[in-house]
Amino acid sequence: MSILSPRDKRNKTRNRYISSSPPPPSGRSSRSRLAPADATAQAALLPPQNVGIFRPASTRTDFRKFGAWICILGCAALLCGSLGLGLYKTYHFCTASDYFKISRIDIHGLNQLKPEEILTVSGLKEGDNCLSVRIAEMEAKLLQNPWIEAVSIRRELPNAFVINVQERVPQFWVLRNGTLHYLDQNGLLIAPVQSEKFRSLPTLDIGPGGEDAIPHLGAFMTQLKAKGFPFDLAQISWLRISAGKGFELYWENKHLSLSIGIENWQENLKRLAMVIDDMEKRKEINKTREIYAADGQVWLHKA
Repeated sequence: MSILSPRDKRNKTRNRYISSSPPPPSGRSSRSRLAPADATAQAALLPPQNVGIFRPASTRTDFRKFGAWICILGCAALLCGSLGLGLYKTYHFCTASDYFKISRIDIHGLNQLKPEEILTVSGLKEGDNCLSVRIAEMEAKLLQNPWIEAVSIRRELPNAFVINVQERVPQFWVLRNGTLHYLDQNGLLIAPVQSEKFRSLPTLDIGPGGEDAIPHLGAFMTQLKAKGFPFDLAQISWLRISAGKGFELYWENKHLSLSIGIENWQENLKRLAMVIDDMEKRKEINKTREIYAADGQVWLHKA
């Protein structure tokens, strides 16, 4: 057993209360460090102050705002319902009123078709209510007719309709599956040739390699009409397209074959028109059986 002096006992007692942790930062009280360890646990066990029927003023304000929004939404729904009901009754009244009964239907642009065909396909008739007609559906039905390329229908309140039809113009005949069909100037099938819609037209024939020139057919026919040839297209009995002779036409009245090379066909057509015009002036056209324009030159084959 060690014997300590009274001074050593005081120093030992003092050292028992010196902490090994660093001193607290300046400005902080050391009391927090000396607080009991279970103070935080005791605070957590205390009941919250806002539990029960006692609520803060902010919660009651939120309930008031929520109720106000419910009232606003209810009023808006009631207003929309009233407007919808009013519009429905107005529409029902207009569609049942004699004031909007169709009394006039104007149809323009017909050549192959008849007005009765347009009315039958569209379903439009006098006495129907003008507001109950669905224009988009009528136009879709009419566009199913192979003769119609474009159509527009205009409603003229209170009781009239105007129908503008753009028909496809037949330019050729072509034999498909043993049946003669009409073709437009772009080489697209229109409809079978019928007696009530009969037109005398040249026959179109696609020879070897001629398929590549079909996209140029529409522009070729347009230029052919514009170049001032001394013949009408009704005098052309057939048109053949092939890689060898390009666009080949037979001028029936003159028993003359005209050929235009596919490459640079615009320039070849221009030269051919100049040669034919010159031969007409010199009265030599009847002595020629074939004219061929290609590669910037024109060849003649006389009888």
